[in-house]
Amino acid sequence: MTRRAVLIGLGLSVVISVWPAYSSMIVRSSRADYAHLSVAFLVPFVLLLLFNLLAGRRGGGLSSPELLTICCMGTVAANTQGEWLSGYWLGTVASPTYFATSENRWEELLLAYLPSWAIVSDLDATTGFYEGLPDGRSIPWAAWSPSLVWWSGFFASLLVANFCVMVILRKQWMEHERLAFPIATALLQMTGTGRTTTTFRALVKSRLFQIGLFSVLGVFAWNTVTWFVTAIPPLPVMTRNVLVVARGFPSALIVIHPMTMAFAYFTKSDVLLSLWVFQIFSFVQAGLFNRVGFSIGGSDPWGSFDASTGWQSFGGMIVYVGWGLWIARDHLKAVVRQAWTGERSIDDSGELMSYRSALWLLAGSVVYLVFWLRGTGMDWGPLLAFWFGTAVLYIGLARIIVESGLVILRGPITAQAFTWHLVGIGGVGPTSAAVLGLTYTFFCDGKTLGMTALANVTRLGHEMDIRGRRKLVPVVLSGVLIGTAAVVVFTLYEGYHAFGSFNFGVTTFTGSANGPAGVWQISANRIQQGTSGTDWNRLMFLGIGGLFTALVLYLRVQIPTFPISPVGFAISSSGVLQSSLLSILLVWAIKTIVLRMGGLERYRRIAPLFLGMLIGHAMGLALGVVVDTIWFHGNGHSINRW
Repeated sequence: MTRRAVLIGLGLSVVISVWPAYSSMIVRSSRADYAHLSVAFLVPFVLLLLFNLLAGRRGGGLSSPELLTICCMGTVAANTQGEWLSGYWLGTVASPTYFATSENRWEELLLAYLPSWAIVSDLDATTGFYEGLPDGRSIPWAAWSPSLVWWSGFFASLLVANFCVMVILRKQWMEHERLAFPIATALLQMTGTGRTTTTFRALVKSRLFQIGLFSVLGVFAWNTVTWFVTAIPPLPVMTRNVLVVARGFPSALIVIHPMTMAFAYFTKSDVLLSLWVFQIFSFVQAGLFNRVGFSIGGSDPWGSFDASTGWQSFGGMIVYVGWGLWIARDHLKAVVRQAWTGERSIDDSGELMSYRSALWLLAGSVVYLVFWLRGTGMDWGPLLAFWFGTAVLYIGLARIIVESGLVILRGPITAQAFTWHLVGIGGVGPTSAAVLGLTYTFFCDGKTLGMTALANVTRLGHEMDIRGRRKLVPVVLSGVLIGTAAVVVFTLYEGYHAFGSFNFGVTTFTGSANGPAGVWQISANRIQQGTSGTDWNRLMFLGIGGLFTALVLYLRVQIPTFPISPVGFAISSSGVLQSSLLSILLVWAIKTIVLRMGGLERYRRIAPLFLGMLIGHAMGLALGVVVDTIWFHGNGHSINRW
């Protein structure tokens, strides 16, 4: 790890955080906060790789370990922008004050229960943010400071806790269970690091790489031309095409997604098979339930396309995570014993931090997070239910992503929905119900505040030398800190002094039902209702899903050749996974044919094709944003979606 790599990484962290905010809110072009390997990172990193390729021809350029350092910093810093953090954070703490009216009664239903330090309670400050300030007035930092300070401590603790969990589980997942880590594998190929023998220069010269690159980039370029010449029809290849299958059945999304295909190629075939088989299973189940008129209620925000399949998938995820921790019990016992007694029963010299440091930092962070929410007024029952649901989803999604390579993914339900329906509004109470709305600051859209990215960072860091590896934790956290500060200041400045955040055009600030205002309205409605209890129908489906997953796990233990993995069932009802179904099915078919006809050697030879598609996707999005910035500023085109 060199000084210039760290400085470039810090600078890139700022760019990664700010350019997506500028693109989506000011230019109104493509968003970059959809995927777990964010396009916010991928676009500037690909440009850096291309620049480094040119610099290398003159005898300079960055080495592979330096690129790896920058890569680790960038993948985590990308979690600071948009719905990963900054957008929903600012929207959630500002919207209850600004959108409160006598009609919605938020002042008595919400604001009366929310602590003033957790939100921006000054109406003038939130009005200026949403509508803009008159000339000569400055940003009211005093109104924002309590919220920014308290939430910063919360986010820092959550990020540290996530880092520690991934450090503790790295050896188990990578060495004992040998999970695939498809995203990290692809990034290692691109940087020419570790056990890979391919450099980026050799990759670019590959004919298959060029075919993948220009085929995807060509589609983006063609569709960009159609923005100027309406007589030219766009190519419907990487756009959302809705297919209505039958009455009562959910609509199917027909999309070719290059990022999904690129990482799916590095995923085990049984995992790919389970992903599309179980999603079709959930699709059929939801349709049949609708046709016979069976329903357990509506789906909750940012969850599954059907409530029954969503809850059974979450039951599967609970068992899936529990099973993973059970088979890791010897490793976890050794970690705890070493941290508690100092006994060197397990080698942690190759980890990003010692197990002793990781476990004590994790314990301290968890205590802080629990009592932080307790300090807002949340009762112990809903508090523990929420953190249990959060832990299951965070660890479950991280493990699924390092096993499947899925970059476009949400959980089947949210931790908030789990809490609501487990204890009901009668068990939550109005104060806890209002505070539960605050948790969308970091849990919107099923995001994991860096845990999925950190899972890959621990894998990437393992390819660095020991000295550089131990420096990675503070370096990565510094990138997140600087990136968060940059995008928050940028968003506040543009809101107060340029457009007014209501005019950004993103759901985060428009008062949309899909944004923070919608969350607060749902919370207010439930507080006003005040009578619902535990939803036993949803818990029944949760139990069914858990039993089914346990059966699949048992069959895989008893029959080593059993072809179906439980991974697909745990996320089969995820709404956003619909857009990846066709891509997963295609890659599974291609990979199956290649392995059967050409073997492992042919499989490795074809890998550059999919890496070319990945980079072509990033360059195509960059092209679209540049064109929108120059010719369609303020009226751009969103070409990056689920």
